[in-house]
Amino acid sequence: MTCRLSTSFPCLLFSSLLLVSILWSGTLLAAPKFPPPPDTTIGKLGESMIVNGIPMDVRQFVSRRSVEQVLEFYRQYWPKGTEKEPGYTETDILEPWNMITRVEDGFLMTVQVMDNDGRGSSGLLGMSRLPDPNKLPELGKGFPKLKGSYVMNDVVTKDIGKHGRTLQLANRASVENNANFYRDHFVNQGWGIDMDQVISGGDTHTLRFSQGKKNVNIVIHRAEKGVFVIAQTEN
Repeated sequence: MTCRLSTSFPCLLFSSLLLVSILWSGTLLAAPKFPPPPDTTIGKLGESMIVNGIPMDVRQFVSRRSVEQVLEFYRQYWPKGTEKEPGYTETDILEPWNMITRVEDGFLMTVQVMDNDGRGSSGLLGMSRLPDPNKLPELGKGFPKLKGSYVMNDVVTKDIGKHGRTLQLANRASVENNANFYRDHFVNQGWGIDMDQVISGGDTHTLRFSQGKKNVNIVIHRAEKGVFVIAQTEN
């Protein structure tokens, strides 16, 4: 991961917050101005969303501008920052995403953007109040995790008649050990196996389990910095 600040400020703070809030609640009072980039169409994802324990609304954008042009818009829009008041932070924490983030007046604003198949860019705009560090929720609560796993993100969506959850985890175990763990767990809990497939020469393993109207999709991928697990549940 690389992290670049527009002024000298501890990078660790922002790195720990980048995935806490990637979505924007349009109902927040006294929030800083946070415009979308130019040449952009804005949409809403879902009825409600909880990102790492914080309830939020969702804003998605599609822009005719490139990833670099979107990032440059926010570099110019947000102040450069001072020693006491940081400007913005950039990170490439999770390819293919690029992020630029700013903290202002107790709010965290985040732009998460990626290339849109060579036709401009797309992404998410996020705004939330900074969480109380003494009252942080337990990420991944209730979902099975292989020993040594770290929960990077925990997103819950609630639409009319449909609830979903997406978790991103990381660990140092092998792809095979992760697949065996989830297969054993869900089969022992009475779930059926709809998919169990190794792809990309063994670097990726996909699993799908079902139990009545409930479904769990799991993608396990080996990367340079370890093994990442993306799990999506629906009910």
